[in-house]
Amino acid sequence: MKKLASIFIAAFLTGCSSNSIVNKLPGISSTPQVEMSSLYLRGVFNWWEATAPYQLTDGSNGWYTDIELIADGQPYDFKVADSVWTPAQTCGASYQGLQVSVSESVALKCGEQVKNLQFTPNTTGTYRFLFEKTDADELKLSVTLKKR
Repeated sequence: MKKLASIFIAAFLTGCSSNSIVNKLPGISSTPQVEMSSLYLRGVFNWWEATAPYQLTDGSNGWYTDIELIADGQPYDFKVADSVWTPAQTCGASYQGLQVSVSESVALKCGEQVKNLQFTPNTTGTYRFLFEKTDADELKLSVTLKKR
């Protein structure tokens, strides 16, 4: 009887330490959904603050914000995050210094360990940063020049 109780307790404790079964159930995910409406483009261009002009807007092709950048040859470091840097709502690069180029899509990861992205504009002007949700913890970013 002691042996059976020990096996039961060990099995129970092992089950509590893993959520792999839960993650495989349809409709259940342990990864929080990114709330696009609460995200801001945050970087050196706005002192990493969450301010209204940098909050993402829902558009026909995804969530976006338009910002004016100066082409001085220096990269702008940035991420997208909510107003309090919630780890599950903070998205960036999987490695430090990932370069973003105009008209190319880049996959972003969301979570505690994400790194800064970098964008170096070739032309001074207004750039659209467009984000599309691809997964619970992934976004796709594309940057386009709007006007000079």
